[in-house]
Amino acid sequence: MITKVKANKSFRGTTKYVLEKEKAKIIGGNMYGRSTNELVEQFTLSAHLNPQLKDPCYHLMLSVPQTDRTLTDDELANLSQRHFANVVVLSRLKGGESQVKQPLKRISDTKLNQLVDEFIETELPAYDFFIARHSDKEHDHTHIVASRVNNLDALSIRTWNNYAHSEHSARLLEREFQLTPVQSSWESKQKAMTRNQLERVERDGLPGEEIMRRAIEQVAVDKPTMPQLVERLWREHQVKAIVSYYSHGRVRGIKFGIDVGSVNEDSSPRLLWKQGGNLNKYKCSFTKLQTELGINYDPQRDDSEIKHLNDFLKSVDNSQVNQQLISTIFPKKPQTIAETKHQLNPVKSDAKQRADSELINTISDFIEQSVVESALIETLPQLTEQLSEYQQNLSAIRTTYDDLLAAIAEREQLLSQRTADTISDFISQSVVESTLSETLPQLIEQLSQYNQQLSAGRTPFDHLLAAIALNQTPNITTDEPKLKDNLSAELYEYYSADLQKLLVTDRDKEIAIRALLDNKPPQEVEEILKASPAGWTQDEAKYLVLIASNQLASIESEPEQSLDQKQRIESEFLAIAVPIAVELINWQLRETGSNSLRFKRATLEKQGRELVFTHDERGEIFRVAVNRNQSGELEYSPINVGEIEKEDIQLWQKADRVLQQIIAEAEKPARRQNKGFSL
Repeated sequence: MITKVKANKSFRGTTKYVLEKEKAKIIGGNMYGRSTNELVEQFTLSAHLNPQLKDPCYHLMLSVPQTDRTLTDDELANLSQRHFANVVVLSRLKGGESQVKQPLKRISDTKLNQLVDEFIETELPAYDFFIARHSDKEHDHTHIVASRVNNLDALSIRTWNNYAHSEHSARLLEREFQLTPVQSSWESKQKAMTRNQLERVERDGLPGEEIMRRAIEQVAVDKPTMPQLVERLWREHQVKAIVSYYSHGRVRGIKFGIDVGSVNEDSSPRLLWKQGGNLNKYKCSFTKLQTELGINYDPQRDDSEIKHLNDFLKSVDNSQVNQQLISTIFPKKPQTIAETKHQLNPVKSDAKQRADSELINTISDFIEQSVVESALIETLPQLTEQLSEYQQNLSAIRTTYDDLLAAIAEREQLLSQRTADTISDFISQSVVESTLSETLPQLIEQLSQYNQQLSAGRTPFDHLLAAIALNQTPNITTDEPKLKDNLSAELYEYYSADLQKLLVTDRDKEIAIRALLDNKPPQEVEEILKASPAGWTQDEAKYLVLIASNQLASIESEPEQSLDQKQRIESEFLAIAVPIAVELINWQLRETGSNSLRFKRATLEKQGRELVFTHDERGEIFRVAVNRNQSGELEYSPINVGEIEKEDIQLWQKADRVLQQIIAEAEKPARRQNKGFSL
């Protein structure tokens, strides 16, 4: 079930929204009214019992998925009433039992059910509430509107941690009423749905983004390979997964699409597309699919099959039902290059194989610009090591390379396609393979160019080695930027998908966030932003990346505060506040006989042997039991400590100063003027 909970000040606005929807009807509660005016009148009388409460209206929503059975009015009313009771009881728990996100600490289900049964029987009638059912859509959902004020003692329902309490209650009710179980937001690492998303659920059912997220999680349960994930998403859930590549062959990202019923101007289906990082940044980017969900990906094994899948999914009509296994569209895999090489060269000495391997690695590192550049950028020690190996093997490689070129020229007319494949594997496993496979004349031309580059490149590498030997940082210059202009523009267009309606500045900040979520280095993100039509300078692009990094850090889920640290903060706060609070309440009792002291937005009250400090908006800040031992020293023990904020510490520091003023005035021989104070 999907749940929502909110406290606000407007009974009229909330009641009108719930009751005046088409086909809305009241199915439960304890109020005599049936119209908006009658219900608001009763709610207002309840709220007057606690005029200091800022948000007296409590609004809870429960939505049952379309896939579940249809509940009767009585069943839905019973479920909703118990949900309201669960949330109230959970809000009263103290200590570890209230930590619903921690299974080892939180209250047991059996004990919670006992407390809820007692609450429903004895205390629930003291709260004004009604339950309304909305039947205007295919899925069931109810709204519970209640007063937070207890009509007997005027105490209010605490709203601290009510989102977590509401989600935990939904999990209990799913088991009790045998409904489809759903993970809570802290279990799935997903944020709770926004208000707009919840309204879409009420109007249209589950949104396309949620359907795709659930489909991915279901398919990923048995940790398939990446091609299997793509195939099964389409075959089982009609979700398209398109993997995009850079021009040099590496994976750029993955996006997911689903038909949500809309059409283009030409009446063709228009799909809802979401980049993996935007769909669920914790699980659905290409990297997170592997690290978080365990999807198995091997570039050499999977890339060819993924590209076939891409072509198939781009051509197929998303509305048609796929009755065949997608794997049948692929031809039988040809014999691998490594197997062919082994058949043509059955016997090779170990020394020869090592020499061949060194030749392949060195030539590949030299002729593939992206590999050399990335190695130079990473670390200087790695560069030094590579250059040292290059210097040691250069002479032998040059001779072998010339011999190879001469052999290819002599046998140009005799080489078969099978021999070409073998040479392709011998020269390079990745970069040169595709070139040799196309045409042999192109191979000869490419090898000739590489031979020229090898000769010309020797001098810069020697100079670089000399600079390193002198402990100097070499000044490496290049005619090309970190990202080629066409690649920067391509990446800018890729990340700006579905952002065209935004202003340029907002769009570029969102593009920077998307790129950072894809684990792009800040320098590459700056190059991407420079392709913007805004024409950002280098400094402006850096500033935009900095803003995006800060914004990304602020929306990341904050780690929960450790228990030890929380206890330390609580102890320090009580050590400051309790002695001051005791002196203040004793002074109040001596002067006025009242056992409570009013602050600007809080109240300090003596309840028997307990001292309670309550904030008007945040509820109970602390409740401690206070005694004095035989030596007359003050002793106290905490019963409950709520969320402590900086303003609480500042308030008690100010209260200490006021207390000292009171004591000083009392010690003066002259009669002091009775002055009020504001905290």
